[in-house]
Amino acid sequence: MADRTDALLVARLGDPAILADGRTVYGDFTSPFVGAEIGGGKAGSARLGLAINADAVLEPNLNARTVDVQGVKKGDLLTIDLPAHLGGGRYKVSRVKPDGTGMVDLVLSVGNERTDDIT
Repeated sequence: MADRTDALLVARLGDPAILADGRTVYGDFTSPFVGAEIGGGKAGSARLGLAINADAVLEPNLNARTVDVQGVKKGDLLTIDLPAHLGGGRYKVSRVKPDGTGMVDLVLSVGNERTDDIT
């Protein structure tokens, strides 16, 4: 019963992600830059580039039920099915971090080769 309730809540409240195999799963997508005004385009807005602490920047991630993302591994591509201004788009799985409670963090990076080779 708890499994079914968890699945229903995640499907209702979660953000959709399309895995490389075409499956749609739901989870909690977070991105540190969603809503950030980069470059201060409007008068009075904070300039993120001047205030950012690179050591504190978090990577985007999708927290999902482990059972829903079985088989997903480092290097796999997925698409967060949200508008671009909410962080939607294609990502590569950088790390898979299960938390031992039936949930897993898929730590993401931008899914294109150009940014992957920059160190």
